Amino acid sequence: MKRGVIDTLRRAADNTIANWPLILIRFGETLLFGMLAVVTVIAALVPIFVSVGIEITKIDSPDDIEQAMAALMSRWVLLLWIFAAFTLLLMLFIAVHGFVEAGSARVYVDAERIAGPAPIGARSRFRVFSMDRWLTGAKDGWWTAFWIYNLAWGAAGLILLIPLVPTIVGMLIFHEQPQIALATGCVGLLVSILVTIVVGIVTNMWVNRALNEWAVRHYGTRAALAAGWQAIRSDLGRHVLVMLAILVVAMAGSSFFASFSFFAAFGEAFGDSRGIFNLFTIPVRVFASLLSSAFSAAMSAWYLASYAGLAAE
Repeated sequence: MKRGVIDTLRRAADNTIANWPLILIRFGETLLFGMLAVVTVIAALVPIFVSVGIEITKIDSPDDIEQAMAALMSRWVLLLWIFAAFTLLLMLFIAVHGFVEAGSARVYVDAERIAGPAPIGARSRFRVFSMDRWLTGAKDGWWTAFWIYNLAWGAAGLILLIPLVPTIVGMLIFHEQPQIALATGCVGLLVSILVTIVVGIVTNMWVNRALNEWAVRHYGTRAALAAGWQAIRSDLGRHVLVMLAILVVAMAGSSFFASFSFFAAFGEAFGDSRGIFNLFTIPVRVFASLLSSAFSAAMSAWYLASYAGLAAE
């Protein structure tokens, strides 16, 4: 039985709220990624910058950035080291995210099955979370999820090259005619941005559905990607409408939390040149940032749970 979009979103919201510890796990993942990024920058980039005479605190203009890049380009071995460090960091991020997503998908699918197909019922019927259930799903599916992300986003990256390559070639061809080269670059950049938005949304839908195909049918990577793509094509309307509904709510929430960052501007507007008002609003802005991260984690969980409902029908 195919449910309507509203019913799908409502069931997914009940599923997400009933299994709220998954939101905390996602929030912890976000904090972990932030700490890993800071540690990587300190451990990998700072020693390299010091070795080539770059002082980060003194980079405050385009000319300084240009000089820093020139210094790095003269040491191409260091550039390879930076590329390798960030590639390893990215692979670690994908592996950890795949671990979290695989465990979450398993819990949401199990909750859909245990709750049954009844359109109306208590939210508690979806409450199936346990750390053992989540860890079992995460251990079983993290490797599949890792390759689902790599293959899907790798294919998306190749598609993104379609508008970028002609743009770069066109700018090189007309490099002696600045006006034509500039126009080619602007048009190419605009097309690339539009293609990036569309491809990013479609790929995110594909990955979410593929993860749930693994959770429902225990498929491997290729089978899950193929089944996920086929499911989206055969039921495009519901998948798109569910995604758009959650996207609208997520954007509205993000705009609300982002408004707290404008507090500092009030102090400058009233002549607070010493930044006293900005200092007093730091706790508020930090708290708002944490709430924003938690809200984003909840929206991602709702999105995954929605596609779990579609896959488990």
